[in-house]
Amino acid sequence: MNLGYIKLDKPQKGLFSKFIFQIRKNFNLAYKDKTIDENYYICNLEDKSIDRLIKLLKKDNIDYIIAEKGIDINYKKLNGSFALKYMIPEVVKYCFRLINPKTEEVYICTNNFTNENIQIIKDLSSYVKVVNIISSNSRYLALEKELERSGIYITVNNNKRTSLKRANIIVNLDFKDLKNYSISRNIIIVDVSNKFNIDKGFDGIYIKGVKIGTNKIMRVFGEYENFEKNQLIEAEMVKIEKYNMVREYIGINKFEIEQVIGERIIELDEFTRIKKLIG
Repeated sequence: MNLGYIKLDKPQKGLFSKFIFQIRKNFNLAYKDKTIDENYYICNLEDKSIDRLIKLLKKDNIDYIIAEKGIDINYKKLNGSFALKYMIPEVVKYCFRLINPKTEEVYICTNNFTNENIQIIKDLSSYVKVVNIISSNSRYLALEKELERSGIYITVNNNKRTSLKRANIIVNLDFKDLKNYSISRNIIIVDVSNKFNIDKGFDGIYIKGVKIGTNKIMRVFGEYENFEKNQLIEAEMVKIEKYNMVREYIGINKFEIEQVIGERIIELDEFTRIKKLIG
């Protein structure tokens, strides 16, 4: 995945540098840093500059941007959804802390049998008491027996009438919807698929991103001091990419969940409402 960091350029010392800056500004140019390949610059916020920047980003096949504060560009931005995938255990614990259910039980919906999904299941097993896998993929039944031999206990089920009936928290890895399953209207769905269709009658909490907190002073904060820290952290995760290595990065930096995101930041009052409903 290709990322681009967008900065508003400033005149540097020296007559020649100031001259070059003024030309770029007058002609509304957008350009790439010669030394740091992922840094892109504009000299003003004029529409022509923004349009030229977008053309340059598309030409370079940039998938997502991280923009300096005050720069608003109609281009895909990191919004916490990639970080969510890597921080599912922390998100689940965050939710449990706020709704305080009778049992710490989580339901994972997945049909894709991948190494990453297996690792997510293993990680969650060390964070919560019960992990239930909802899947039509028979390979998960074999995984259930394999993990049991290692002392990790999960259950695998796909009964559409009963398998999700008692769920308070569902983690969706790759289901497109749950329309054929019996579920409560007032539950928490943590969705990392970005392709999930919510039922019209759903009245619970739908999480599709996170805002991350850390007390650690990170190198990237100094390099991009006028950027949103949350986006910088997520960008570092995207660059690392491999799930196990990102989990290690999360542990080293002691990242925590500050807030969760649906269509907007999900306020604590919403969790209080769900807590009352689940009793």
